[in-house]
Amino acid sequence: MTIGSSVRRLLGPRLERVAADRYRRMFVDLDALAVTIGGLGTFATVIEVGCGEGALLARLMNAIDPDATALGIDIAPNPGHGYTGRNRNVEFRQAAVAEVVADGLRFDLVVVSDVLHHIPPADRRDFLESCRELLTSNGTIVVKEWVRRRNVAHLAAWGSDRFISGDKGVAFFSEDELRGVFTDVFRAEGAPLITTHTRPHWNNVVLATTKAG
Repeated sequence: MTIGSSVRRLLGPRLERVAADRYRRMFVDLDALAVTIGGLGTFATVIEVGCGEGALLARLMNAIDPDATALGIDIAPNPGHGYTGRNRNVEFRQAAVAEVVADGLRFDLVVVSDVLHHIPPADRRDFLESCRELLTSNGTIVVKEWVRRRNVAHLAAWGSDRFISGDKGVAFFSEDELRGVFTDVFRAEGAPLITTHTRPHWNNVVLATTKAG
């Protein structure tokens, strides 16, 4: 059992959400991220790949079309267990991205937030290729990732994932490495690559592009 899971068990569901939100804000402002994503277009169908407890998806559902439908998936058990957003038209499923692709489901917006650094480097391209398959024609993909920098914030983020979350294989991109992999996978799309950062640290990089129709 990891340090994080032990603390969550001690706190219970209600206090866990409060503690998780406060701890997460040390690294990323999910409200700001949701507004950034929501400003990229109008989306009727949304999937978050690697949704965890549902914290980002809850905020995103308040930043997009209120009639949009959303699916949150994660390979970990009980995805969406901390979801506090709109319940209408939102579903959570324990599944890998390849399973959703095989089911034939496609989405106007695909969001992948702080997932890639938990995936073995050799598998990251295949993972992004699968995410690409989830897009409808003219669908938008957004990848938010914490990138490696020589600052105290990165040391704290690495320690959090390595020792609190218990991910012994965690490995972060530099910003150039992240942009290179993203561009390589989506280079055939022809649409502009959007690059921005989100609060509170320059380590939070957001990449987005649109699939050619």
